[in-house]
Amino acid sequence: MGEYDEPAINSKQVKIAVKAVSLNYRDWALANGKITYAGESLPFVPLSDAAGIVIEAGENVKNIKVGDRVAASFFPEWQSGPYTKEKTDRALGGTQDGVLAEFIVMDERSVVKIPEYFDFVEAAAFPCAAVTAWHALAVQAQLKPGDTVLLLGTGGVSIFGLQIAKMFGATVIITSSSDEKLAKAKELGADFVVNYKSDNNWTETVKSLNGGADYVIDVVGNLADTLKVVKPGGSIFMIGGVGGPADEKPNLRQVTVGMNRLQGVFVGSTEMLTDVLKAFASNQIKPVIEESFEFDQVMEALEHMGKGSHFGKIVVNI
Repeated sequence: MGEYDEPAINSKQVKIAVKAVSLNYRDWALANGKITYAGESLPFVPLSDAAGIVIEAGENVKNIKVGDRVAASFFPEWQSGPYTKEKTDRALGGTQDGVLAEFIVMDERSVVKIPEYFDFVEAAAFPCAAVTAWHALAVQAQLKPGDTVLLLGTGGVSIFGLQIAKMFGATVIITSSSDEKLAKAKELGADFVVNYKSDNNWTETVKSLNGGADYVIDVVGNLADTLKVVKPGGSIFMIGGVGGPADEKPNLRQVTVGMNRLQGVFVGSTEMLTDVLKAFASNQIKPVIEESFEFDQVMEALEHMGKGSHFGKIVVNI
């Protein structure tokens, strides 16, 4: 932690007094050297998810005003439309400084207004994990009632995925190594829960439930397993690799024979952030906050993230 000059805005930017930030696996991996970005240098401001209040607005800012409560978008250049490389070249807390600060500066197109239904801590949970799950299930899958969704683990993306899938009337199967976490998932609406640690044939168990999954949210990175449980014609959304290197090589022939789709999902646009916030607010659904830390406890928060024992999101009050 250090003291730095307060950032200045240009005519199209807003200055935000940050009130809360949330953590993602990417933050822990970056801090511990598990992933790197070209051109990295210190000092570096980490984290990508922030909510706060606008305290200054440039003369050409049209849609945001001082006093507005806003959340920052993960990709400042991806406002709407389909993915392009250019839209994702800049990412908060990755290829550029992030949001773990008292004050940040953003282009007005890269922030969204927070619905009154959410406080700052709740709003800070959305920009990465919720947008990722929304991008996969609402945008790519165009989920509909009766579809079956498999979620691996109970971290931020998976729990947001559970809430979104139930919002659309889908059947949800979720896995964990903890029966306690699975019980919490059931309380949130999960239809089937599978403990992959105590069930050595968990993939067969999943296949026995509704014949497998129409859509798989794979945050683990073990394609060999997910190919075993996806239905013919189903889709696997590759989102992360929290499980480390896979023990088994995937049978990619199954992708052809089963007419399956493998789709990478890397967060999403500002428009998607707006949509998922509106969807949760209109349905009166709160994000799941597992634990809250203070600004001087960021190291402890990162260590907690690295243990993988959390259920939902980890946040830090600024």
